[in-house]
Amino acid sequence: MALLPPDPVYTIRNVDNVPVYSLAFSFLPGGLERLLAGSKNGYVYAYNLQTNRVQQKIQVGQAPILHLIHTSNHLITQEKGGKFKIFSLTNSGYEEDALIEVDYPGFCRFEANTKLETLYVPDKESKILIYNFSGESAGCLLPDSTLKLGDPMCMKFIEFPCDRPTLLVGYEAGWLVLWDLNTSQCISKLQTLECPMSVDYHNEQQRGMIGNASDVIQIFSIGRKDLSLTHKMDINIKNPGINKVESRSDGKVFVSGGWDGHIRIFSWFSLRPLAVLTEHKKAIQDVVYSSEKVSYWKAHIMAAGGLDGAITLWDLYNNKN
Repeated sequence: MALLPPDPVYTIRNVDNVPVYSLAFSFLPGGLERLLAGSKNGYVYAYNLQTNRVQQKIQVGQAPILHLIHTSNHLITQEKGGKFKIFSLTNSGYEEDALIEVDYPGFCRFEANTKLETLYVPDKESKILIYNFSGESAGCLLPDSTLKLGDPMCMKFIEFPCDRPTLLVGYEAGWLVLWDLNTSQCISKLQTLECPMSVDYHNEQQRGMIGNASDVIQIFSIGRKDLSLTHKMDINIKNPGINKVESRSDGKVFVSGGWDGHIRIFSWFSLRPLAVLTEHKKAIQDVVYSSEKVSYWKAHIMAAGGLDGAITLWDLYNNKN
């Protein structure tokens, strides 16, 4: 008999049930552990993970917050329509340092190299703009005009051994392209099933996955020597449409968040589904894993948020040693 899906360790109702578009964990000195929820109304709500209550409300703008990241010193947000804001962390909260405005109507999330404090920002006509955390332009990735890629749809920053930083970009026309960030040149490319909506890659597994509007998750590899992209296999799911794929840092499991509101957990070892979580009633917009153990649950926690205004927290397949 099939096992029933496990329950979340906690469910947060976002303020006024406002739909959640993006999530980010934040671990700050002094033991402050928070989960930030970028919301449809232009606010970021910071939930204290000791109490699971809103500790701070940050009004970023009027448009939905499509993506956000939190480093030890900065909060960076992306609003629908192409506004990217960089806030510095101060004793009293957050202070806006820089605004980057791009006329980009899509949903591709920015990426960042947090060590070098560099942002990779999607733009129209296949361009990726590069900025530093001060908001100053630092270059551009522009493909050969002979290759019709369309707009960027998803990105993943990957640093390979020997300090070779790369950016993996999925484009509207279905191409997956690996860029060398030292030379701004294309290393390899792969034609995928259709327009990729989300991509992730795990360095130790040497494999990644692509979510799109279909009922297939595509698994690919990147060659260790020549960094060539290769399609490996397809995983079929019951209902089409994936907004987010994410690998856990330990390389044991990965997750997809679907248009059907289902969160699917897969084993990296077998590539088989381990669980289908059906707590959410509308499309999942984001799924993230905590980089550190959350002290309240003594575990790395997975958080998911979506259009139903719920944020679910999960402790799944963690070793309790």
